[in-house]
Amino acid sequence: MLEEQKRPIGRALTQVGVVGLGKMGILHAGILNSMPETRVMAVCEHASILASVARKLLPKSIAIYKDHQEMVENERLDAIFITTPIDTHVPIVLDIVRADKDVNLFVEKPLGSSHKQARLACEAVAKLQGVNMVGYQKRFSPVFRRAKEFIDTGSLGDLMFFRSHLFSSDMLHEGNSWRLQKGGGGVLLDLAPHLIDILVWYFGEPESVQATRGRFYSRQVDDYLLASMSFRSGLKGHIETCWSVRGFRLPELSIEIHGKKGTLTVTDDFVRLESGSENNYEPVQLLYKQSFDSSVPFLLADPEYTMEDEAFLRGENQPTSPKPDFFEAAKVNGLIDRMIESAT
Repeated sequence: MLEEQKRPIGRALTQVGVVGLGKMGILHAGILNSMPETRVMAVCEHASILASVARKLLPKSIAIYKDHQEMVENERLDAIFITTPIDTHVPIVLDIVRADKDVNLFVEKPLGSSHKQARLACEAVAKLQGVNMVGYQKRFSPVFRRAKEFIDTGSLGDLMFFRSHLFSSDMLHEGNSWRLQKGGGGVLLDLAPHLIDILVWYFGEPESVQATRGRFYSRQVDDYLLASMSFRSGLKGHIETCWSVRGFRLPELSIEIHGKKGTLTVTDDFVRLESGSENNYEPVQLLYKQSFDSSVPFLLADPEYTMEDEAFLRGENQPTSPKPDFFEAAKVNGLIDRMIESAT
């Protein structure tokens, strides 16, 4: 089994390159340039139209490239953010690693389009001097962090079962969006990884998986997934995710966990713990996201995006990669592949 290699402590990150100028590339670039000791020095965009727009709008101090290998060869970069379509993540990682053995790599979720691809990325970075990280920003949300604390400290007692869902209204008609193409990965690689990563973070990898999936508006990819899981501890649960549910302008993630000593519910907005036995009942603990101090120096989107980028930049001075690293992210790809295999 591949293990992450420890690395010597290095200097702080200062010069960053971004590959991909879609929504997430622009978001990360804005956050990074807001940090006093970090600057985006170069960007790469393969699409000619977007590259032309970037040349007109971005400061002249930022170099614009259409080829990521050329960017790595010409620029002295401490870190590179990869925010391109999912099926290009790992090929770009492999190109960069061949060109620069010391670079620090951040990849937007999921790590790859399959577990095989994710493992290739892990093998490539196993002996790098730089650190690596994958953009599962919900791990930095205070409500999901507090929920994990409740689980880890035994507030629920022995875990019995859970139910979870992640719904959105993204796909309500047929179209030509890249997300509906095979390379986009469908709901399983676009939406579901956020929830799957949290479940793996909370409970580890399941022993068995049974799944079913469906296509409503998409011909090449799935719009719906329902999967049940069983864990070695005896915990059982299910996940349901669909991006074709009306009434969800913003994605809604919810996890309800039942233990012998209580029930825990966590969403993007709050965490709720109801614990205690019949003779020793404790009041409900209800904490909204606004209850936590999530202040960041520069708020461009949800605070967890900035917290995520800060954690990655701090990680360059640590002996191991910040979490979730490539190796943890590969587990998400592994579980998705198991769901696909089961449904097939």
